[in-house]
Amino acid sequence: MRSVTVAAILIGSAPVWAHDECDQEENKVAGSANDERPHLPTQSAAKVTIKLFQYQPARLQVNAGTTVTWLNEDEIFHTVTAERPESGFNGSMDGKGNSFSFTFSQPGIYAYYCDRHEHMRGEIEVR
Repeated sequence: MRSVTVAAILIGSAPVWAHDECDQEENKVAGSANDERPHLPTQSAAKVTIKLFQYQPARLQVNAGTTVTWLNEDEIFHTVTAERPESGFNGSMDGKGNSFSFTFSQPGIYAYYCDRHEHMRGEIEVR
């Protein structure tokens, strides 16, 4: 009976041991003694999916020089229309599978919407 009790205690405590190991690994990846924030990798491309009449994600942060591609996964026509026309990006996607890309070279906040469905709104923040 004693060996069954010991086995139950060991088995019951195994998730605690495994959890401790996971926490230690997360700490190694998340930061270092010199810098509390992890370094973000440089990106050259990002994607926004249009699905169910929404831009997903609705808000995206990218570095200057990043090309953002919008992919239409709805069966209907959608646009990517800049709220400020001088920002230089406007695209249309006629149905599922079509895409539009634009490279953001200047820092700023770029708000946009779908010309046919003005409730669809998105924003690109370029750092």
